[in-house]
Amino acid sequence: MRNYELKKHDNATEYSVLNKCECLCEVNVASDYVFNIDVTKENNPHIAVAAANQSSVLYNLDNHQISKIWEYNCNNKVIGCKFNNRDRNLVYVATSDGSIKVLDLRTPKNFIFQFSDTTVENGDNKLFNCFDLSSNDRLLAAGTDVWEGDAYILFWDTRNTKLLGAYWESHDDDITQVKFHPDDMNKLISGSTDGLINVYDLSKACEDDALIDTLNTELSVHDLLWFNNRNKDCISCISHTSDLQLWDLDNGAPYVSFSGEQLSKNIGIIDNEDESDAFYLAKCNETSNGLLIVAGKGECHRLSKIQNNSVLPFVELHNNKQRIMDSTFNDNKKSKYKQWYSKLTT
Repeated sequence: MRNYELKKHDNATEYSVLNKCECLCEVNVASDYVFNIDVTKENNPHIAVAAANQSSVLYNLDNHQISKIWEYNCNNKVIGCKFNNRDRNLVYVATSDGSIKVLDLRTPKNFIFQFSDTTVENGDNKLFNCFDLSSNDRLLAAGTDVWEGDAYILFWDTRNTKLLGAYWESHDDDITQVKFHPDDMNKLISGSTDGLINVYDLSKACEDDALIDTLNTELSVHDLLWFNNRNKDCISCISHTSDLQLWDLDNGAPYVSFSGEQLSKNIGIIDNEDESDAFYLAKCNETSNGLLIVAGKGECHRLSKIQNNSVLPFVELHNNKQRIMDSTFNDNKKSKYKQWYSKLTT
């Protein structure tokens, strides 16, 4: 895991000039790879990491120093970690066996809550792929693999560990993403390997009424992001084949669509003859200055800016030989380099 600080190039009037990037600190998180990361928004944030070796680790970043404050090892794959939006001492850890546990860092020896499907019998839990927490911390949602012919979105009120309800009629294959709107707890999107992005209004009484829109990407959905474009709700979609689509919810088709091959050329990723080094698109992040995507191939890794519906290379991440699996930004206004993107952790 690395913590970067980004600065605009002194002479960069065009994005053809790659900006400066400094690696402030790094830490070896696990013997295997890191695939999920979440960061609190303070100037000295907590960092939650999910690793492929069935572990979750919490760190504190202070004055460019990363220190471990908690570690959890379990018998099942950790699918993600997420901090409470209002209390950085509360962190949610989800595992593939169908449970979401809540840790309070003030009493870190035991989890204080556990959410699971309380309707199942004989421990036959639905397997989780993804989860999310609403912006007001009131609702939890988790997406599952297909279970007995249906793929489920499960819901809990965080004040009660009993299952609140579920949707199971809107997707035909494994659900890979559930994302609450950043400002409205009643808006939710889900993505699946069936190629669909579904948009729900959770204030409605049943799934049929809640499903207000379906977007057909014709691709297997890997990652989704809500973002704002000209005061409109929009969605970015990254496919499992590293394609990128940007959707305006007022239209039935993406207003931006790039294949992985197009992105590789536009970003200027160095081509080579080693077919094992395939181009990959890791993440799309919203920042105060717009969207930034993280992509790479082999030992070439770049951040690129989406501007005027085009993708332009922005920063090269030097001395990073490993594939980037996830990223997040701390757009803290108190940062010394607040005019651009202050910190990227990968």
